[in-house]
Amino acid sequence: MLYYETLGKGDPVLLIHGYLENLKMWKDIAVELAKEHLVIMCDNPGHGRSSNYGEVHSMEFMAQKINEVLEHLNVHRVPVVGHSMGGYITLAFVELFPEKVSSFLLLNSSTLSDTEEKKELRKRAGEVAQKNIETLIKMSIPLLFAENASDLKSEKEFAREMMRETSIAGILAALKGMSRRPERTHLLNDFDSKIGILLGKADRTVDPQAFKKSIPKRENISVFELDCGHMSFLEKPDETIDFVKKIID
Repeated sequence: MLYYETLGKGDPVLLIHGYLENLKMWKDIAVELAKEHLVIMCDNPGHGRSSNYGEVHSMEFMAQKINEVLEHLNVHRVPVVGHSMGGYITLAFVELFPEKVSSFLLLNSSTLSDTEEKKELRKRAGEVAQKNIETLIKMSIPLLFAENASDLKSEKEFAREMMRETSIAGILAALKGMSRRPERTHLLNDFDSKIGILLGKADRTVDPQAFKKSIPKRENISVFELDCGHMSFLEKPDETIDFVKKIID
């Protein structure tokens, strides 16, 4: 089973981290949510303290591994929050286990599949990672934060530390899984309970404008735009936590 941690008591909430991250990314959000909820956090396959399972970790496979944790904890229905790749996993989870999802929230993520250009960038990232992980980290950090976020030194170092805790095999398997994932915009039309979408206006990792055009105008969908990059939980923590609470409660 995946490595997981829980915090707090009450109605459960599931938090799914992104690529090159681990459950530590939720530390501030988890403490706040744990005041009223049982917070469930997993290290995704090949990330943090979870094992690597193969050459490709598809979004569906990772969703199934997370479901194993929920079954182990005897959790039958839960709001799901996913950041970046965690959002892609969230969408796969909604598709595979719709009866288990009470609401879901995409943080700096998208329902769109990779463009050919993005697939090529992921391929290059894998090649760099195999040669030198520190080079990949050095290349990645500037793209994760807004260009004007020069004062977030401790937050950037925190992101670097999480990246160093990701195995090379896990990096490669996640990159392949993300490249091959299908578009899941239809879920925004098919899911009738609450949906939250948080976009960083200065996000250079997930194109907020391309995704925004595909979001249907439905009463159950709340879209929140922040003046930040890809790491909203580090750049705008208070606003991010407030929006998470709005969607899961």
